[in-house]
Amino acid sequence: LNNCGIHCSTCHYVVNLRYFEMSILLVIAASSIALAAEDPVATSSDWNKVLRYFDYVFTGVFTFEMIIKMIDQGLILHDGSYFRDLWNILDFIVVVGALVAFALTNNKGRDIKTIKSLRVLRVLRPLKTIKRLPKLKAVFDCVVTSLKNVFNILIVYKLFMFIFAVIAVQLFKGKFFYCTDSSKDTEKDCQGYYIDYGKDKKEVKRRDWKRHEFHYDNIIWALLTLFTVSTGEGWPQVLQHSVDVTEENRGPSPSNRMEMSIFYVIYFVVFPFFFVNIFVALIIITFQEQGDKMMEECSLEKNERACIDFAISAKPLTRYMPQNRHTFQYRLWHFVVSPSFEYTVLAMIALNTVVLMMKYYSAPPAYEAVLKHLNTAFTVLFSVECVLKIMAFGFLVSINSDTQPVSNASRLLKMSSNIPPLSTELFSRHVEHL
Repeated sequence: LNNCGIHCSTCHYVVNLRYFEMSILLVIAASSIALAAEDPVATSSDWNKVLRYFDYVFTGVFTFEMIIKMIDQGLILHDGSYFRDLWNILDFIVVVGALVAFALTNNKGRDIKTIKSLRVLRVLRPLKTIKRLPKLKAVFDCVVTSLKNVFNILIVYKLFMFIFAVIAVQLFKGKFFYCTDSSKDTEKDCQGYYIDYGKDKKEVKRRDWKRHEFHYDNIIWALLTLFTVSTGEGWPQVLQHSVDVTEENRGPSPSNRMEMSIFYVIYFVVFPFFFVNIFVALIIITFQEQGDKMMEECSLEKNERACIDFAISAKPLTRYMPQNRHTFQYRLWHFVVSPSFEYTVLAMIALNTVVLMMKYYSAPPAYEAVLKHLNTAFTVLFSVECVLKIMAFGFLVSINSDTQPVSNASRLLKMSSNIPPLSTELFSRHVEHL
């Protein structure tokens, strides 16, 4: 600081002010809001003119920040200088792009395409917040580190995609054709005209032999179709076309090959589910590695730190038990916590699930009556189980127990959901007797 004079000292003082970075963050936020508020259609509107004046102010603030940091840190000759930081280079590109765009805008022989291209650089302004927020910068660094390791996974991803594309070509090549007249299923017959009976009128149309927009006639289109299916957009139509296939160069027949849906089930398990989880796991592992690097300076090993964290966060497990063993509540508690009782409840849950799965459309009345009686019986049994446990543990203990919060909540939900059907059933029977 002694060699750079009073100007360098002043810039160093301003850059290191407590509220300097906070003020820049507020300006970045305001600039991002103004950028989102622009009207891209009416470029010459009064609203855009007001926002343009605000843009002049924002660019002036960023230019001032860039200049004082250049004076404070130096340009490029020594370590820690301005242009040796990639984030500073990004700031420099954004500011210079904005200044050049302003200069070309005020020029009479301005080039509109060049101005629009330079104004696109303004979308990079929100990235300036990454450097100023340490936690956000750590997340960004983690994502960048993950991208370095994602290349090998992408190779495996493309390899599996290619395998599925080859299988799809073998299964569906030449089978995604159709005639605009659904009564014709070959190209030879799909000629001439037909009458289309619409809702309001009849219309004479020409028969055309077409191919669906997405198909599997070659490996390129197969890859494109499978990628579209993996995004989840429009895949039901592709699935419908696949199960309707018949033979090559023939039209579709509704639900002719339902077994073709197995191909899409396997594809969805492998790609949208399996590979997405791999990418997520890679990012999580990268976060953990970054955290381990930050803890390398600590004198404790990883296992020792884990033991200390467990000892700090661990809580003792408690289990309610009636104090007096000679009471009816204790005997009831001993019964409901016994393994035989729990296994019996699990068996009832499994059987109730099977009963719920046995319903189907247009079932005989006697069959529906049997299922109805079974459901009523299970409702009574689960209600009895809920009442027994409340009597054994007590109502407040059953709600506030820390050992099985999910189980306790499910008991109350079970009670509240089972009582209305039971009361409805009893009421309907009472009405029938009357």
